[in-house]
Amino acid sequence: MKKLRLIALISALLCSASAMATDIRVTYAGSMGKVMDESLGPAFAKTNSGSYQGQGQGAYGMARLLASKKITADVFVSITPGPMQILKEAGLIDNAVPVASTSMVIAYSPKGPYAQQFAAAAKAGDASWLKVLATPGLKFGRTDPVNDPKGQNIVFSLLLAEKYYGKPGAADTIMGGV
Repeated sequence: MKKLRLIALISALLCSASAMATDIRVTYAGSMGKVMDESLGPAFAKTNSGSYQGQGQGAYGMARLLASKKITADVFVSITPGPMQILKEAGLIDNAVPVASTSMVIAYSPKGPYAQQFAAAAKAGDASWLKVLATPGLKFGRTDPVNDPKGQNIVFSLLLAEKYYGKPGAADTIMGGV
């Protein structure tokens, strides 16, 4: 349901931009790449006999590039409100309304060396997942929290989990420092 509302809202944004031109440049959060480049963008271009140009990366990084006028776009799509605040402070927008949310998950290969530990942690439903992530030799990947809201959300999630489960230092052990 949320996904449909998001797609409808983004479609409305593209349609309102279409009143200005048949060609559109959309900058978006990298997590929106598939829906923008494989669905909405081509549909817009076809409907308006124009062209669609999409560019996705970490939303904070894209917002900073837009604010500094190093790149331009007709539409900017972010999943979280933080990057929109950058555009408000730069005077590029008056208001922004969050239209979606995101969830944080731990993804691992079922064939990976730590699959059994992750599966057991998922069943336990307790803090054991923090212990698995802190296993020496395990590689934990995340995006840059300066440029990408998901990277920032990982930092926040680990810091909150550390407090919630009473495991001081767990976030630092897992991330090697914020």
